[in-house]
Amino acid sequence: MTGAASKNGRWLGYAEAVAAACLWGSSGIFAVHLFRLGVPPESVAILRPVVGTLVLLLAFGISRPAALRVDLRGFLVLGVGGGVAVGVFQLAYQLSTATVGVPTTVALLYLAPAVVIAASGPLLGEWPTRARVGLVGVTLVGVWLSVSGARAIPSEFGPAGLVWGVLAGLSYATYTLFGRFAAPRYGPTATVTYSTLGACVVLFFALPQFGADVVLPASPKAWGTLVAFGVLTIALAQFLFFDALGRIEASRASLATAIEPVVAALLATLLLSQGLNPLGWAGIALVVAGVVGVGLSAPDSD
Repeated sequence: MTGAASKNGRWLGYAEAVAAACLWGSSGIFAVHLFRLGVPPESVAILRPVVGTLVLLLAFGISRPAALRVDLRGFLVLGVGGGVAVGVFQLAYQLSTATVGVPTTVALLYLAPAVVIAASGPLLGEWPTRARVGLVGVTLVGVWLSVSGARAIPSEFGPAGLVWGVLAGLSYATYTLFGRFAAPRYGPTATVTYSTLGACVVLFFALPQFGADVVLPASPKAWGTLVAFGVLTIALAQFLFFDALGRIEASRASLATAIEPVVAALLATLLLSQGLNPLGWAGIALVVAGVVGVGLSAPDSD
């Protein structure tokens, strides 16, 4: 019975990670629309987690206040450690999206599984199997083929786009590893809430260094887009992801989220002029194969 419960918990965690990735796949669409509605990327970077934090505090403050209680050390670990990782990611993701577009940003983001695979053994004691390492190779090849197959994206990244995209990938890997450390110790509710709150504080102090002022949405449509963006891709998606990290290995969770570029590519094709050519769709097929393979693979400890 214990083994069955453990297996069910792993499947639930994997499903949560995939669901979070599907929600994150819509991030580029929301961001591009906000840019077009006059909200610059630096402002989107802080307003998105602010909305998410308010929703998390309200929802959990009412439904499960006990889950938000942590000691001072826990609050500092989550607020500072998680806040830096999430805050850097939010800023890098928005600036990369504005510089090189949605498909390229998402592809650069998926340097993260390779970093997580390399670091989860020495940092977390979760040494990946050879099959898991092979699957990350398949997934990364697919992601980079999707970059090569992106339409309406410059063939050269340029230094700014490359830096922001790589930083988004590295910070994404960092907060995946952090979440795997923190969620089992402090619970997903406290982890997602205080990490997101910490990200807001980090961004509040970081944005002036870029000479950027916070520009609020100027229309009801822009406000509605921002609120939906924060609720779906911060409050809901990050809670699902941190809950998943409490159930499954960091490498499995990170590779599960590689489904995000599939969703991003589909939405970019349907809603933006940033679709994929046949080479890009071949890459997406490899990503799907890698994600399915990870779902069917044994736990790292097996």
